Amino acid sequence: MNDEHQLEVLDDRKWSQLWERYLAEAIAFDPLEKHEINCIIPLPDRKGVLVFTEKGCFYNTQSALNTLRHFAFAHCFPDYSIMSSVLKDIGRFGKYKFPWVCPFFVLFPLESVQHTVWINPLKIQEINTSGILFYAEMVDGLKLHVPIQRYYILLRAEAACAILAAVRQDSFYFSTLGKFPKDYLKLYNTSFGNSLRKRPLLQQFVTKSGEVNRRYQRARFLHYYDELVDEPENIPWESWS
Repeated sequence: MNDEHQLEVLDDRKWSQLWERYLAEAIAFDPLEKHEINCIIPLPDRKGVLVFTEKGCFYNTQSALNTLRHFAFAHCFPDYSIMSSVLKDIGRFGKYKFPWVCPFFVLFPLESVQHTVWINPLKIQEINTSGILFYAEMVDGLKLHVPIQRYYILLRAEAACAILAAVRQDSFYFSTLGKFPKDYLKLYNTSFGNSLRKRPLLQQFVTKSGEVNRRYQRARFLHYYDELVDEPENIPWESWS
C-alpha cells in the first residue's frame, strides 16, 4: 500500500476510490447559496468539479472558472476577467494567474486558470511532502495534491491574501479593521498561517485606500460601455447592479 493511498490524498490527475466516495456524498452546487469556498478541484479526465465549502462537499458540472463566474454573478461579486485586468495594471500582485476575489474570501489557481485546483489560502494548514508527492492539508482535514513546492504556494497565497485585504479595505463591511493587510485576514495559528503572516505584502498596503475599488468600477464601466457601443443586444443587463 503506497503512502498516497494511506494519506488519502485527492489528486486531480487520476481517479481513485476517494473520488468515488466524495462524489457519492456530494450534492449539487447551488451558486445562489452563500458559501465560503475552501477549494475547487477538477475531476480527473471527466467533466465537472468538486467544491469544498464550510458547509460540505458539492458537485458542479461546470469547470472551476465557470463555477466561480456563476457564483460571482449570483452574488454581485467582482467579475474575474475585469478584476484580473485591474490587478495586472496595478502591477504589484504579479502578472498572471490572478486569484478570484470577493470581500469575503479569495481563491488562487495552482496552474493555468482554465483547468486547475483553486485554493483558499486562509484554509491551508500546511503544505507537506510524502516521497515525491506534494500535498496541501486543509484546516478541515482534506488533503489534496499540489503540483508545486511549498515556497511557490506561499508566494501565491501571499499575493492572494494581499489582494483580499485590499478589497476588504475598500468594503463597507471591513473598512475599519486596521492599518495593515494582516489586520484584515483571519490567519490560523498553523505552520502555513504563521509563515504567511510574516510575508512582506501583508505588512504594508501597496495600494491606496479605495484604489482597487475605484479602478475596478472604472474598468467595469469601460468594459460594458464598449459592449454597449458595439453589441448592445448582447449585454447581460441583469448584471448591472
